[in-house]
Amino acid sequence: MSIHKPLEGIKILELSSIVTASLASMILCDQGAEVIKVEPTGSGDSMRYLGTQKGGISAIFANCNRGKQSLNLDLKDKEERKILLELVKESDVFISNYRPGVNERLGLGLDVLRKINPHIIYVSISGFGETGPLANAPAYDHVIQGMSGATSIQSNGDEPAYMKSLICDKITGYTACQALTAALFKRERTGKTSHITLSMLDSAIFFLWPDGMMNHTLLDDDVKTAPPLSSTYSSLIIAKDGFFTIAAMTDSQWFGIFNAIGKPEFKKDPRFENASARSQNMTELLQESLFRFNDFTVEEAINALRDNDVPCSPYVPRDEVVNQPQVIASNTIFQMDSPHQGKMNAVSHPAIFDGNRMKVTKTAPALGEHRDQIIKKISN
Repeated sequence: MSIHKPLEGIKILELSSIVTASLASMILCDQGAEVIKVEPTGSGDSMRYLGTQKGGISAIFANCNRGKQSLNLDLKDKEERKILLELVKESDVFISNYRPGVNERLGLGLDVLRKINPHIIYVSISGFGETGPLANAPAYDHVIQGMSGATSIQSNGDEPAYMKSLICDKITGYTACQALTAALFKRERTGKTSHITLSMLDSAIFFLWPDGMMNHTLLDDDVKTAPPLSSTYSSLIIAKDGFFTIAAMTDSQWFGIFNAIGKPEFKKDPRFENASARSQNMTELLQESLFRFNDFTVEEAINALRDNDVPCSPYVPRDEVVNQPQVIASNTIFQMDSPHQGKMNAVSHPAIFDGNRMKVTKTAPALGEHRDQIIKKISN
């Protein structure tokens, strides 16, 4: 039986570079949308050349652009630009992460595209938004981490630190994807289209806010301040032969830790007997409980904790992630054959619809791979 994907029939034009818009449209592509990625003739998306690569395509580009069609155009050329404008006529979405004003200078602003297709959803992603002193400033993940509070949350003592992942790029992509899906639903229900603008800075602050800014939320003078949740991420737990992780939130989970370390009396200790007390005495709690696993092996610690239903896991190095039994059982990672990059590992789309994983069959395209095919189609 054929498995229909939820966004089949939706057509997306993507005009972007690096991660934010690329990841957003790839998620929608996984869900069935047709995505045409428009890239500059000659150079293409600069992410093609970033890091580990084969066949002229980097791994990170492949991980953000699978399933798409690539159309290379020189948008400064009037005739080339006409090709894109022809595609606008039959597209549902136009998404771009160029700086404010760039698309307008290219003749691809909202007003121009809406005259061609009044129903198109227009998504504009930027570093800092459409207004303000930094509206026209360039931005990448490292910059947004530094401005959003991410490097402060990651700090160890007084020294700020990066999260060693493109976290702000990716969360902007997820935010754009969710907003775009909401706009498609709105159009379906009301017939009205949307112009979505979002910034990396806003997306990052929104993402970090619930826990990272919990101590900057309540403003009255009588607020009882507790250590932020980031303090529980100080380090992995050290055992005799390695590292492991624990995440305890409820009374029963903390009481399970106390049982595992042979300190059941801590359940009635006024410093640790409930969530409020533990929150106020977090430093002592960590010292008295989590740092008592030094005499355990990792296996002994995990067994003792799981016997008490405490969330925990051995530390898993990057090289071993794909080989974990749970990852294998869930079909989280699968192999694909790319005509440009050979055999490659790929990650499954995480949302499972009606018990079925959405099958991904197409890898990332070569620059301009579908140009002739696309032009021929719109010429007929």
